[in-house]
Amino acid sequence: MPSNHLQWILNHGKIRLTAAPILYHCPATWNWHVDSLPEHALLLVFDGRGKLTLDGQAAELRKGICYFLKPGIEVQAQQTPSYPLFIFLVRFDILDTEENCPQTSEGDAPYQSVFIRNVRNLEALAELVATRKSDDPLLADAITMIIRLLVESATRHSGAFDSQAYEALHAIENDLARKWTVQDLAAEAGMPTKRFAQSFRQMMNEAPIHYVIRRRMEEAKRQIQQSSLPIEEIAINLGYSDLKRFHQLFQRRLGYSPASLRENRDF
Repeated sequence: MPSNHLQWILNHGKIRLTAAPILYHCPATWNWHVDSLPEHALLLVFDGRGKLTLDGQAAELRKGICYFLKPGIEVQAQQTPSYPLFIFLVRFDILDTEENCPQTSEGDAPYQSVFIRNVRNLEALAELVATRKSDDPLLADAITMIIRLLVESATRHSGAFDSQAYEALHAIENDLARKWTVQDLAAEAGMPTKRFAQSFRQMMNEAPIHYVIRRRMEEAKRQIQQSSLPIEEIAINLGYSDLKRFHQLFQRRLGYSPASLRENRDF
């Protein structure tokens, strides 16, 4: 979703929600079918996989992909049962300064999409939005804030999505403790090693092994904060038998030690 399309929303008055925002862990049988979408919609995938058809064009639902759908589009969506979807869906009209819905030109694409490398901040805001009552006067402002963050992400933090290289992300998440090599990850993606490494860096803005380390440290932080497991056990479970190395990486990546985080879980 090029940022100028999102910016167009922000520049044309205000948003009027047509339904309560949905933050949804989809059941195995979930599907969505609309013959002609009556309003704009923002569909952001926080986790899982699925298939999407937009005006007959095949697309994908995957973690980090956001779609901006325009009125009149036909939508068919279905999740992959083995990878349950966690989605955020907002449906709204865009009002100009005179409370009218401005018309988009016939040449406009019926939808736009962008791949966001890191959706964690957006997920936290979506959770906050989803807990507000539908008549909350601040709800539309909160949705506008999400769109502003998407504009920023599309401008600074979006990646060049590669469906093959993306397969490596799932492999990493399914086995964080594995001693991954670039060759292993390229095999998971079904790509030559050199091309995989290049595509992965373009998509995630970091080298594959650096991504593995970052995800391990993020998971270590989560477990230290949310569980009572000993720090040494967490390290071993994430593939670090060398505890000194684990502590060094944690300190370098996060700026504080595992022990200090355990002592003050509000970090």
